[in-house]
Amino acid sequence: MAEGRYPFLILSGTPFERGRTYGEIFRSRIEISISNYRQMFSDFNSVDWEDAGRRAMEFLPFIKNYSPKMVEEMEGIAEGASLDFRDILILNSRSEIVLDSQVDGCTSFAAAPSFTLDGKTYLCQNWDWIRRQHDSLVVLQIEQHPEPSILMIAEAGIISGKGINGVGLGVGFNALTTGSGKPGVPVHMILRGILDSPRLADAVQAVSDAARASSGNFIVASAEGELIDIEASPEDFWVFYGEEGWITHTNHFLANFVPGLSRDKGKVILPDTFQRLGRINSLMTDKEGNIDLETCKIMLSDHRNHPDSICRHEDPRDPEGKQLASVYGTVMDLDKRVIWFSNSNPCQGNFRSYGPLR
Repeated sequence: MAEGRYPFLILSGTPFERGRTYGEIFRSRIEISISNYRQMFSDFNSVDWEDAGRRAMEFLPFIKNYSPKMVEEMEGIAEGASLDFRDILILNSRSEIVLDSQVDGCTSFAAAPSFTLDGKTYLCQNWDWIRRQHDSLVVLQIEQHPEPSILMIAEAGIISGKGINGVGLGVGFNALTTGSGKPGVPVHMILRGILDSPRLADAVQAVSDAARASSGNFIVASAEGELIDIEASPEDFWVFYGEEGWITHTNHFLANFVPGLSRDKGKVILPDTFQRLGRINSLMTDKEGNIDLETCKIMLSDHRNHPDSICRHEDPRDPEGKQLASVYGTVMDLDKRVIWFSNSNPCQGNFRSYGPLR
């Protein structure tokens, strides 16, 4: 593997076969995920692994109803990695297990051809999380006819991530939380449902059809130049359309559907969400008509309000174990079906490309 590149694997066959190969090849990285989340659950909200397993099992009937193949993939991962199925289910439900106390602090944006220098559609984001989870990351290409193929980055053991599919639809994710949830479909399953979608309308349906267990924001773009943003809570969802040729999001709700906006805990956990949104909006306005691959990388590397900036760095004032950083940045060229991922903070300039997805 070239320096600075994440391990890459092509998966094909039945859902169970894809999962089994995933588990066999990336067993060591899945074990890193399990070790890290075992520690995170304890640090964030004093949940041990056994209790996490009991919580995760409450989601299983809803996942089966939403997409039986996702359960089959997770069963295959467990067998391939010689792990208990519950371990894999916990990883895929990890957002719901920590939703009361922490969120991924991400900044995302998308630009349509009318807004870019080279006439392409770009979707970009930073993933702000616990840096040690970097060692679990893998890039997967999933061949799953008749559904679109997928190219995505994932925490090992999880069956979804940020990425693009074969019809040119891309998706990013921003964590949101109202501090409450219910048994239902975890957000990572919904993220996979969006990646499985052949059209934007299907992406919205992937959110609307789910009995949602928690909240989340899905920024979605297509190679046709269409941009939408889907905010969802367990109770409702809303869709914004990129009418101005661009769209952005961070970690607080923008729609007014949330019952009692005081329940938006993301803005309390990460109050820098407002500054990051304002900053990325300002950058997008300033760069109108001049956005290309290099400009996207520059915006992801922005340090205004450092260390709680778009390119986030650990804040020594935060408790050890809860310090967030931009583990990677990603730029998706939806026209070419190519993705660039940085190997650490985007400001270090170490982006590597994957694709094109055929």
